[in-house]
Amino acid sequence: MRLNRDYLADTTMITEFLTKEMERCNVPGITVAAIHKGEIVYSKALGVKTPQGEPMTEKTLFEAASLTKTLFGTMVNKMAEQGDLDLDKPISEVYIGDPWSDDPRFKTITPRHCLCHGSGLPNWAPKPMEVMFDPLSSYSYSGEGYYLTQFMVEQMTGKGLDDLLQEAFLKPLRMYRSAAVWNPEMTEFFSYGFGTDGNVNKIRNVIDLSGEAPEPNAAWSLYTNAFDMAKFAQYIIQKHGGLEKEQFAEMTKPQNWATEEIPWGLGWGLTKKDPSLMWHWGDNTGFKSLMMIDPKWGEALIIFTNSDNGFAFWEAAAKELTDAPMDDIVNFVKVAE
Repeated sequence: MRLNRDYLADTTMITEFLTKEMERCNVPGITVAAIHKGEIVYSKALGVKTPQGEPMTEKTLFEAASLTKTLFGTMVNKMAEQGDLDLDKPISEVYIGDPWSDDPRFKTITPRHCLCHGSGLPNWAPKPMEVMFDPLSSYSYSGEGYYLTQFMVEQMTGKGLDDLLQEAFLKPLRMYRSAAVWNPEMTEFFSYGFGTDGNVNKIRNVIDLSGEAPEPNAAWSLYTNAFDMAKFAQYIIQKHGGLEKEQFAEMTKPQNWATEEIPWGLGWGLTKKDPSLMWHWGDNTGFKSLMMIDPKWGEALIIFTNSDNGFAFWEAAAKELTDAPMDDIVNFVKVAE
């Protein structure tokens, strides 16, 4: 993936384009960052975070949703590289607790299966849950697989998810505004979430312990913005996320195929047409995001929106600002969850 050189030559054009697209798509607010040759060349907060017109700033927080999986997946790969975790050892042989499924195939599920969405577990379901296919015989997007792996890692380390991500990335990279679990101090910085009609549909002012996927959650509960995530993207580009060459190659090679055009690595979406591109999207009510990183060229684009119209916005923005195979990515995301 390469960034559009016309926009790099005059980054004011990026702001002009994004502002027009926000109006067209009815997106109240965004934070965006772009990286070229490993350096942040554009970062901007545009629009508003509340219906009262409070402006977006570099401190504004969003629900990163499934972008959480990229940090967690990279961390698990580092644990595997250090010998602290075996990607191919069944989780049931490590995790102490009641099985999440009565299906005997549950006992064969490994961290590798979970990170590439080949576990056969549903996205979210009550326990005991179904195992939909033999592990790694098919693809089905599963936050549950990440959550299961999180439970194992927390048990192995004696640390919670937020502490683990703080130690691995957030503190070393000075992602000081980011966290993997909601806390009251976030309230004043948090953006409202807006629906497709432009009305508020989410106000985050409490920890989310509801449903089958309470936080902290490796599948969705990172709170951050494009400014902080650009630091993580730089770390991927410049230092392979802290991984040695061999493990980075393992993380970013196709492990499972979602479609003929979209393979999945260990925590990351990939593309057949552009093998060096790493990407993921985030989709929570009121918040839509996209992160694309190409370590080969040192390029990245990170987009956070506070609207359910954010999908249309990041699709248009990524198509205009990069040469990534966006049709393949968009066609997959439309049916992924």
